[in-house]
This record gives sequence, structure tokens and C-alpha cells, in this order.
Amino acid sequence: MLRSSSFCEIPFNIHTMNRTILISSGAVVLATLAFVAGRLSITDAPPAAEKTTAARIQSTPPGQSSESTGEITKTLRPATAPGENAQALLNQLASLSVTEGSARSVRPVLVLLEQLSRMGTKALPAVRQFLASGKDVTYAAPGGKRLREVKSFMNAVVPLSLRTALFDVIAQSGGKDSETILAENLDLTRRGIEVAYLSELLEQMAPGNYRNATVSTATKLLANGDAADRSILFEVMKSLGDTSYVATAQRQVIQPDGQVDREALRYLQQAMGPQSLDLAARMYQDPRLVEPGSKEPLARVALSCVGANPQAVGLFHTAVLDPSLLPDQKRNLVEDLNQDGISNRKAPTREDLQIIAKRYELTQAYLQQDYVQNDNLLNAAFHEANKDLRKMLEKATAANPAP
Repeated sequence: MLRSSSFCEIPFNIHTMNRTILISSGAVVLATLAFVAGRLSITDAPPAAEKTTAARIQSTPPGQSSESTGEITKTLRPATAPGENAQALLNQLASLSVTEGSARSVRPVLVLLEQLSRMGTKALPAVRQFLASGKDVTYAAPGGKRLREVKSFMNAVVPLSLRTALFDVIAQSGGKDSETILAENLDLTRRGIEVAYLSELLEQMAPGNYRNATVSTATKLLANGDAADRSILFEVMKSLGDTSYVATAQRQVIQPDGQVDREALRYLQQAMGPQSLDLAARMYQDPRLVEPGSKEPLARVALSCVGANPQAVGLFHTAVLDPSLLPDQKRNLVEDLNQDGISNRKAPTREDLQIIAKRYELTQAYLQQDYVQNDNLLNAAFHEANKDLRKMLEKATAANPAP
């Protein structure tokens, strides 16, 4: 029977999984607390015996000096290699999913990623092997997959996916090995969003060194990849100032089904600048565009240049009177004179104000035409555009009164 007055005098045996501890009774409580708190870890791997030196426990009751020693025999697992730890973390991450809007489901993922990140370069071999397997877990919806959204995902609390999170882990470890692994994945990926992500990380690590590699991968995927990635791939090309894909994109604008590839057309607008207006005017007459409404994307190229390029008015006028355009397309084409091609609607620049003034004159001229007055749809649309443009001019004048 254990007496409280003899706290350090009586030997006591503790039998645990894979451990036998012979220790004086005074350490029983301490050992039990340590076990509960997790300071003594238990593994299910085959144990290797290890005998420690004698443990000394000193207790000095009032007026008395007493010392007892106990021998502790314990079994420990051999030290785990860093690669094994990293692999275990990756296996756990691959098994977890995230529920949208659920902080509880995100927390374990973030904890594991932080543990992996703290391993630094020791985790790189296992991470490299995992990425090569092609496995992934999606954590956040990528939205419209615009390049600006990818940049925001890089700073978000919840990663876009397990793979993109691992790209961050690699980049944070730093060094040439990290750069090499990211470059490998840039070459091998088949996902447009990963091209954008890796391009950003590599540009931060080695500015300008991976521009050609990024263009090469984006070009391959645009030719053979998933159509859903085309938008972001074209944006990557534009962000790099690349025009090498212009000739191919021109051939892809009008698709076999007689529809216009809007992403290819948008890329051409950005890459070719004012020259894209001539291209749109030629394509507008292409006999393959026979489906009702199929020409509308080309008409919007003209809309974006109205007020800045005199040639744009001709194609805009053709589209407004084109019976092959759907009624809603015509209405939006006219009403959007107050936004398309204007860089800042809330605080128009000097160039914006010049464009707005010319468009206001244009709407007034159209409202004088019989074919507009006799067409209820066009008449209402031009009146709406005219009203909006006038308000924009009045607001700008009030904000910057003449001296």
C-alpha cells in the first residue's frame, strides 16, 4: 500500500505498450502525467531495446535527507528518417478533403502543410515523388480561372489544391533543388492553372529565367490541352508579352462548329492591339459564321475601339444593323458604349473622357436617324447609352470645373 509519507521509498512497476518501467513510487505520478500529456510517445513499430543510466530522484523531507535510485528500462523505435516523416504527412494530406465553408475541415490540412513546410529541404524528395504521381485534392473552387484570381489564391488561407500547396512548400524551402523541382513540374503539368501558378513562383525565385519554358508549356497545352484552361493560358502568354502564338490563334478564332473562340480572340486583341480591329472586320465577313449570333464577339472588338479608332465605327454600324445578330446582342452592343473600352468608369482618365465625348456625339447622331427612330429596340438602346454617357460627362465636369 502506497503511503503518502513515503513518496520516494517504494518501488513501483509500470507496464505500457512496448515499455516496462521500473521506477520508484515518487515518480509514478510524474510519469503518468507525462504519458497523458503525450511526452512519452508510443509507436506500433517493432521496438529496439535500450537501457538507460540509472535515474536519480531526490526528495528531502523536513529534517531528513533521503535519496533513492531506480533503474528505467524502456524500448524505443529507431529514429525515423526525414523522408519517411514527409511521406507520412503526404499520405495524410492525400486522404483529407475540404468542405467549402467548413473551417473545421480546413484546419487539419493547414496543420499538416505547416509541419511539412517546417521540414524544409528534407521534405523535397518525398514531395517530388508525390507530385510525379499526378495525385491531387481540390480545396478551393478556381472560379473563372482568371490570372488575377490565381494570384489571389497564392495569398489565400485555403490553398487551391494539394498540388499548388506543395508548390508553395517547395518554394518556401528555397535553394536550387526547389527551383529545379518547380521547373520540372512546369514542363510536365497538363493544367493551365498550374502553369500560371508555377510561372509566378519561378518568376519570384529566378526573374526572367523561365519565361521561355512557360511559353513552351502554355503553347503545348493550347494546342492539345483542356479547353477549359484556354482563358488562363492566353492570359499567361499576354502577361509575358508573348506574341508567338498569334498566327496559330488567328486560325483558331473561327472554330469548326461555326462559332468564335472568344478566348483566342481576346488574346489577339491584347497581343495585336489596334491591328485586331482589321482582323475582326475581315472575319466578320467569313462565310463559316452562319449561325445566328455567332458574329457578336467580333462586333464587340469594334465596340471596344469606338471613339478611339475611326475604323471601329464602320464595323459597329454594320453589326448594329445586322439581322443575324440576336435582339439582346444588339441591345447590349449599343448600351455597353458606356463601359467597353473605357479604362476607369468611376474616375475616367483624360483619354477616357475623350472617348466618352465622341461616343456621346455618336449616340446623338444615331438618335436622329429614321431607321433608329423606327426600331423600338435600337431607339431605346441608344437613348439609354446617350443618357449614361451624358451623366458621365456631367460628373467629370463637376469634379473638375473649368477655371
